[in-house]
Amino acid sequence: MRLIVSILCALPMVAQPGGQAPDLRGVYQSIPDRMTLPGGLKNVGAPAAIELLPEAARQTRNVDLKSDPWKICQPVGPFRMMAKEHTKIELVQVSAMIVMLFEDLSHGMMRNIYLKRGHPARLEETWLGDSVGRWEGDTLVVDTVGFNDKTWLNEEGAQHSDALHLTERIHPVLRGQFLEYRMTAVDPRVLAKPYSYTRYYRRLDTEVMDDVCQDEP
Repeated sequence: MRLIVSILCALPMVAQPGGQAPDLRGVYQSIPDRMTLPGGLKNVGAPAAIELLPEAARQTRNVDLKSDPWKICQPVGPFRMMAKEHTKIELVQVSAMIVMLFEDLSHGMMRNIYLKRGHPARLEETWLGDSVGRWEGDTLVVDTVGFNDKTWLNEEGAQHSDALHLTERIHPVLRGQFLEYRMTAVDPRVLAKPYSYTRYYRRLDTEVMDDVCQDEP
């Protein structure tokens, strides 16, 4: 993990038209839900609060919760992972993409956010989907599609369809000591309406380490 970070950090930063992109490089960890930051900023919402369509809710009741990807050390996908308390990430900006490294590698893996292309016409569906980013001022907007059927929307067994579409908005707040992270999920075949949650990530003066996962009984 640390070797990968060292190689990526040696590459040039991303430039945007008209100037330099915000420097998001660094290690961040999600704050506890009970914490309130200056200005009243705090975490809002959670994957457990999504509203399912009737058929999707019925299917969820038949899911074996022992097969939760979280319990068997498999990737859980961005929608669940970014909402988890104590999630620690490192953002590394390179010439054509931003790389998001997770300390909890088994559940989070490593995300590539491509800045200089759109989604391919033919997508290979994966746990993390295909992520394309763009800058809106100091906000990184990430559009992700192309998920496989191996991840859940929450720990209660809610599934998603191949129409799942995630939009993330990430920008620095409080003089860059925190990131405000807003996730929105749209899936017209599963969700009764789009759902959004907000998390705040504190910048840390540390490194991401190797977090070994063990299957839960």
